[in-house]
Amino acid sequence: MTEPRRLRGHKATATCCVASRDRPGFVATSGEDGCICWFDIRCKDAQLVAEVSPEPISSLCFKTGNEDVIFVSSGSEVKSFDMRMAIPWTPMRSYRYNKEEINQIACNSKAAFLASTDDSGDVKICSSVQFIPWKPWEVITGGLDSKLVMWDFSKGRAIKIMDFGLPDMKSGSNSPQCFNPAFVHAIAVPDVDMLEKSDKVCVVARGDGVVDVINIELELAAMRSKSIAKARKGSQSTSKDSSSAAGTEVLDQNQRNRMHLDYSVGGHTAAVSCVAFSLFGERGKFIISGGNDKAVKVWNFSRYPDAAQSSGNNDILCLNINLNKKVNWLCSTPAESENLIICDTTKVVKVGHNANGELFLACHECNYLMCKSCFEYEVKEGRKVCLRCGSPYDENLLDEVENKGTGNQSATPAHLSNGSQDVGIHARHISSVSTLDSELNDESGNPIWKNRVESWKDKKNNKKKKNTPKVEKETAEIPPEQQMEEKQTAEASEPLSIVYPIPRNKLTPYRAVIIMRLVILGLFFHYRITHPVDSAIGLWLTSVICEIWFAFSWVLDQFPKWTPVNRETYIDRLSARYEKEGEPSQLAAVDFFVSTVDPMKEPPLITANTVLSILALDYPVDKVSCYVSDDGAAMLTFESLAETADFARKWVPFCKKYSIEPRAPEFYFSQKIDYLKDKVQPSFVKERRAMKRDYEEYKIRINALVARAQKTPDEGWTMQDGTPWPGNNPRDHPGMIQVFLGNTGARDIEGNELPRLVYVSREKRPGYQHHKKAGAENALVRVSAILTNAPYILNLDCDHYVNNSQAVREAMCIFMDPQVGRDVCFVQFPQRFDGIDKSDRYANRNVVFFDVNMKGLDGIQGPVYVGTGCVFNRQALYGYGPPSMPALRKESSSGGCFSCCCPSKKKPAKDMAEVYRDAKREDLNAAIFNLTEIDNYDEYERSMLISQMSFEKTFGLSAVFIESTLMENGGVPDSANPSQLIKEAIHVISCGYEEKTEWGKEIGWIYGSVTEDILTGFKMHCRGWRSIYCMPLRPCFKGSAPINLSDRLHQVLRWALGSVEIFLSRHCPLWYGFGGGRLKGLQRMAYINTIVYPFTSLPLIAYCIIPAVCLLTGKFIIPTLSNLASMLFLGLFISIIATAILELRWSGVSIEDLWRNEQFWVIGGVSAHLFAVFQGFLKMLAGIDTNFTVTAKAAEDGEFGELYIVKWTTVLIPPTTLLIINIVGVVAGFSDALNKGYEAWGPLFGKVFFAFWVILHLYPFLKGLMGRQNRTPTIVVLWSVLLASVFSLVWVKINPFVNKVDDTLISANCISIDC
Repeated sequence: MTEPRRLRGHKATATCCVASRDRPGFVATSGEDGCICWFDIRCKDAQLVAEVSPEPISSLCFKTGNEDVIFVSSGSEVKSFDMRMAIPWTPMRSYRYNKEEINQIACNSKAAFLASTDDSGDVKICSSVQFIPWKPWEVITGGLDSKLVMWDFSKGRAIKIMDFGLPDMKSGSNSPQCFNPAFVHAIAVPDVDMLEKSDKVCVVARGDGVVDVINIELELAAMRSKSIAKARKGSQSTSKDSSSAAGTEVLDQNQRNRMHLDYSVGGHTAAVSCVAFSLFGERGKFIISGGNDKAVKVWNFSRYPDAAQSSGNNDILCLNINLNKKVNWLCSTPAESENLIICDTTKVVKVGHNANGELFLACHECNYLMCKSCFEYEVKEGRKVCLRCGSPYDENLLDEVENKGTGNQSATPAHLSNGSQDVGIHARHISSVSTLDSELNDESGNPIWKNRVESWKDKKNNKKKKNTPKVEKETAEIPPEQQMEEKQTAEASEPLSIVYPIPRNKLTPYRAVIIMRLVILGLFFHYRITHPVDSAIGLWLTSVICEIWFAFSWVLDQFPKWTPVNRETYIDRLSARYEKEGEPSQLAAVDFFVSTVDPMKEPPLITANTVLSILALDYPVDKVSCYVSDDGAAMLTFESLAETADFARKWVPFCKKYSIEPRAPEFYFSQKIDYLKDKVQPSFVKERRAMKRDYEEYKIRINALVARAQKTPDEGWTMQDGTPWPGNNPRDHPGMIQVFLGNTGARDIEGNELPRLVYVSREKRPGYQHHKKAGAENALVRVSAILTNAPYILNLDCDHYVNNSQAVREAMCIFMDPQVGRDVCFVQFPQRFDGIDKSDRYANRNVVFFDVNMKGLDGIQGPVYVGTGCVFNRQALYGYGPPSMPALRKESSSGGCFSCCCPSKKKPAKDMAEVYRDAKREDLNAAIFNLTEIDNYDEYERSMLISQMSFEKTFGLSAVFIESTLMENGGVPDSANPSQLIKEAIHVISCGYEEKTEWGKEIGWIYGSVTEDILTGFKMHCRGWRSIYCMPLRPCFKGSAPINLSDRLHQVLRWALGSVEIFLSRHCPLWYGFGGGRLKGLQRMAYINTIVYPFTSLPLIAYCIIPAVCLLTGKFIIPTLSNLASMLFLGLFISIIATAILELRWSGVSIEDLWRNEQFWVIGGVSAHLFAVFQGFLKMLAGIDTNFTVTAKAAEDGEFGELYIVKWTTVLIPPTTLLIINIVGVVAGFSDALNKGYEAWGPLFGKVFFAFWVILHLYPFLKGLMGRQNRTPTIVVLWSVLLASVFSLVWVKINPFVNKVDDTLISANCISIDC
């Protein structure tokens, strides 16, 4: 018996192998180390090793007819090498036709064509390709779309497509093979000299564990017969007993149909990764397959006719080889023995047969064949029944094995037990990996590199222990207790974050210019008011009013940026303080909220990426819980979340093992960077490739769910158990909660715990107000308080994924810093976006706001809440005041007044009540007291105080929830019954739970505006809390933004409408919250700016019309300037430019971003803001809710194709009209100047400059309106031209703003002239 051996040569996992047909026993292999190894199977080590690529090699093949030339695929490139060339190896030729990573290459029989498949294309991933030897112009391919396609590459078209995902293409067994889709992973086609044994067939390795044998000629004949029958249809009638053409679809000349080799006949139980025809013995007699079930199957294809006639395939499997690892690739050699080469996930191994090449018959019942060495090993291990049929082995064979093993010390065969010998893959349960050549895992399955690191750490610790006595002797004079106290004091004194203001050399000039500009503005308005234009008094007055409003808006925007600051956090200090070695982590728990409504508008794949990035955070898993709110009660969201939970078991350990960023797979795999940078583990490339394939398969499953959900069944959706989906009516359904992952749920593939993942859909019934996103967020607050009750909450939109796995740690550096975090209500992170064009035409990135305004607010009382990417203190959401607020006196607790909000403790309770009553105290208080006050009372007084405060009227009728609100550090109350928690959670999301409570009024997300984010943050700041702005170097969160003009304007319209709603509500910052005195003046100024900016649209649109009016009438809004007035205007322009430059200097914002922000301020002001003002007044005062619809008109493909989409919307009409009348005005002005002569050009300069100011600001709008190919919706042009024409005609008719001249005076003057 020839012993199986390993072939050594690769430094990393072997990916592919190919055997020479001309030189028996000669094999070439490739690996993830970028090397090609040439082996002679009579030798153990590689005869030749060539380093041909810095990237992993995915496939290789010999050139037909000249095996000295080999083709190699690496990345997206194919290279050819001549093995006879001298070292170093240089490619003979390089092919760069593929765009993505190549999966397989193949050379045709005449060596004239080379085929390669890659990850690109409409079929997601094309995984395998083979030429058809007996058809010189045809090739066959398979991919992860479960399709097998035959091509005529001379014409570039598909001849035949077979879809294994269809029901009629699946296995004929009654029960399904496995839950994996029928992806085509590999294809094998016999050589021409094998056709006598194998016929013209194609063998397919499928992802559902089936090996399919398909007769290619039959398929083509059936297709031709169908086309002929279709051509004859209607002209001829065929009888039922006549021979139909369809009969050829089922049987060929040997009466064989398609054969499915699945688990029912001893096949694979997991995905089949590779398949090949045998080259040994009678070529093509055997089919060899390998799979992810760590098994290699040898099928006797010569018995195919017998199997077909006996209606069974049980006699076809002749050998089963069990391995320890999954199979990557395999091939066979023409040698008489040792003729099967297998590349698994650890090493290149070779299986040896006995000398004459025959197999041993182990079972006489099912004719199961296996090598004799493995049979003896099975018997000696106590397994005395057949591995396939379960029948007992023959007693004579068992006695022979037992007698043979009497004199042996070990029950293991010699070729398996000798540790110094190479071990073959026949050895079951015996590792074939040595410490020198092992690639990934040891015997127990643990990564070898981890073991090496652990051993290195042990050696390092031993060295430290040896040096320890010397250190102790040197420090013996200091007592150990004193050393520990000094160390703890030093650690406690180190802040977790610091604030460093802007340097004085940048900030002082900036402030000086602001003051100078304010002074110049005063002088400017003095001049403008004292120098009216008598000839155009109406134009002058309108312009002055507009300019005064612009100055007021500038003050509101500028002065909150008076004290900008920067922050820096220290994550290493956080870990050192709260994650001590050998102790449980003391980091605070965090509940994540992800909200979604309509999966058709918010793709489930995007939501899934957000969830996966949360689950893979670099944070203790028992401290992370993710709650997904499905406010549309869509079964699609539920099913996609179930698929996501399953994929997370693979994705999370991969992310944490290799510390990848970002941890959203869609964005990680799409980034154009060197993913090998800083990745030293040799297993990374292989695992990344496998993970990418897993993710592509996961995407296919998600997209299949989306495709199925496009059309809702008439009877509604049903679940797997046959019951109707509760959310079939999204406006009338019960509350639903499903825990997918968690402490008691499934673990990842490495056996580790996963963060909790909970699906929540609150109850909805007709007749109830549900308050959209704010109501959904409040439902999540209550559910999370029942189930996990983490002290901090992080909310994200479904399209905002975690881009920095350290994001939560960044926030904890603020909250868990005892010097900073006590009074912090939330930590806001800046919003960053993907998929925006480089020029950021419509200021989608909003850089000026996030990098300038928010830094300025951070120096006052903190940034505003922007709706996503924010970590909340749960107690602040409950309406509690900050801990630093003054405590109540005991005697005031019986008075029943909420005096905790008083800024002074010296006044008696009665005086405080009067002060708060005068200052509208009810607008400030959440009807709750400071948590720190509870500690000042005994149990009786505490219960009385809670009763007096009427917690049930505030929080609702849930004792479990009320008790959780009193737990400042979070955690589930001890009194809670775990079996009743889900029931209680369902109760708190019922649609009537919030009735007659303070939810949405004083606690949680505040109702009353579509921009609930501004309102919620404003209420917290009014209670005395402060917020923090955190800007790490790597953005913590990234999202998507609408990049086409219409969608961007409607987004701005919604924001502006929310501001108008707040302005018209009781929460308007102009009058709300003055009684407590806790909102700082500059902070209030910033909030006033956020609600009044939409009203700037009225003076702005008037100011943009003035240039056209001036050009059409010949009048101007400014009189002839004196030297002093000219200096004043010049000083104003210089101060405006200097302010911008100095602002850019301290903020780091580019001048392009500043200009884009200025442009879109004008574009949004004359369009979306104008509509928001009118819509807001109609909604708040008249109760009329006006919606402006958007309809897509055209779209462009390619990168940033959405940028060029043109959509009809009424918002486009005002700016288009402004552009037209200003262009008309410029033309009219120049025409008038040409007619009047040289004297008219001087006054014309100021008017034209004014008009060009408007046109330049509206240029991005004009560019977006025209689209890529100057396509503008006709309706927009017609309306704009009509309005411009009407305006011009009316203007000419009434001639306003111009002084009328008396005709009698003109006549008198004419008479007095002596002609």
